[in-house]
Parts: sequence; C-alpha cells; structure tokens
Amino acid sequence: MQPASLARGLRRVAIERGVRLFERSPMRRLERTRPPLVRTDSGSVRAERVVLALNAWVAALPELRRSLVVVTSDVIATPPIPERLRDIDWPDGVGISDSRLMVNYWRSTHDGRIVFGRGAGGLAYGARIGTRYDGPTPRAGWVLDSFHRLYPSLGDVTAESSWRGPIDRSKVGLPFFGPLGGHDSILVGAGYSGNGVGPSYLGGRILASLTLGLDDQWAASGLVRRPGGLPPEPARYLGGRGVRAAVARKELTEDAGREPRRLDLFLAGLAPAALVPLKQR
Repeated sequence: MQPASLARGLRRVAIERGVRLFERSPMRRLERTRPPLVRTDSGSVRAERVVLALNAWVAALPELRRSLVVVTSDVIATPPIPERLRDIDWPDGVGISDSRLMVNYWRSTHDGRIVFGRGAGGLAYGARIGTRYDGPTPRAGWVLDSFHRLYPSLGDVTAESSWRGPIDRSKVGLPFFGPLGGHDSILVGAGYSGNGVGPSYLGGRILASLTLGLDDQWAASGLVRRPGGLPPEPARYLGGRGVRAAVARKELTEDAGREPRRLDLFLAGLAPAALVPLKQR
C-alpha cells in the first residue's frame, strides 16, 4: 500500500467512527502548558494530551534536533509504457524494494507508468527542511541511471516527471515513541527512517496506548525509548557526507561484483541501519 492510499483509508475509517478532522488547519504554535495548548490561524485547542506526528519536520523540535538526520528520497515517473510492462510480465501495481542502504524502490501504476525512487541522495544541514524539498529533484538522472541498470531492457525509457521528499533517519534506523523532553502530556513518534508505511500501524497502537495512559504491551514496547544522540553540527553534516560517499562507493563496487575497500566498509558501517544490517566481513 502507498502512503497516500493509507492516509485516505485512515481518514475514511476515522470519519466513519465519529472522529472530527480539521484539515488545512496548520499548527502555528504549541504552548507547553499543562494541559498543552495548540494555536492555529483560526483558533486554539487545549487537550489533555497532544501527539506530534510530523514526519521529518519533527526534526525542527529542539529536543529532537540531535536525534535525527534528514536525508532525501528522490523519485521519478516514466511515461505510460503498458505494452513494455506486459512484455516483461510485470504485474500491475506490485511494489518492490531492495535492501541496500541507498535503497531502490519502485512500482507500476494503473496507467502503465513506473515510479522509481532512491533513498539517501542528499543530506540536510542541521536537519533543516524549508522549501528545498519542493518541486522536481535535481537528482533525476541519478535515479534514472539506477533504474536503467536494474532494467536494461528499458534503457530507452525516460523520466517524464520527478520529485523529492525528506526522510527522518534515527541513529539505529528504528522509530521511537514517548514524551517530548519529559513532558508527559506531549507525545511524539519519529525516526521511521524511510520505512514508515508498515510500522505506522505499530506506531499508531503505541501512541494510542500512551495517549490513553494504558499499561499494556504497546505502552511497554521497546520502541518507547529515548532516541540516541548524534554528533552536533557541523560534524554531523560533514561526517554524514563522508559516510554517504562511502556507502555509494561500496554499493557500486558490489554491483560490479568486486570486494569493497575496507575503509569504505568501515565508514558505511557507521550509517544508520536500513532494512537489513551490513554484512560482516
């Protein structure tokens, strides 16, 4: 399931169960009183507990700035090529990803396009997002090259459009949940590290139990924890760029069937874990 489909499905079920949704009501300020107060453009809401589920933008919170690295996910979409997909027996809508750190992920669409993305293409200084992730990605050629290497028979297929978005990577590659800065009335879930669609169900159960003050298996999950700390800037940015370059060299060398250099293996091992750990050599 894709994130947009999941969000629309959750919205439908929530409305069916009587939940009131206030869309297009951005939070402008969070007053950390007890109970906390959320201010919007047209009013304010005071709640016993507030849950912050902000995706990578949660890295702007001072308490979490040292706990997350913001990297890019760059995506392209091909023109419709339904006949070519039938020629290679590609089932409609099947999503695929590999287990490399700079992950490739792709799927076909109902109108016969291929949507193909790569992770960890860029690194944000100080976990700042701003508007730099708006619009087409400047790495469309880098993504298209990876697509062509995986599907050489489609080497003449171009990228018709592209975009990018931010990913909040935690130190260990796993999400974390709990009170924000010791304030037990403000809860946060973050650090999905690019794997949020599946674990979001788990995160929802954990945050629901914490919000309701329950003492159950979800509230006692090992993911309810303090996030690990990362180096301060500029060491985090400069070190992150060095690690990213080592990961890229390692994976290109492995793709060519050769053994990576030991230095690249060592530096790549400093990166947050992905879907599977690095091989120990």
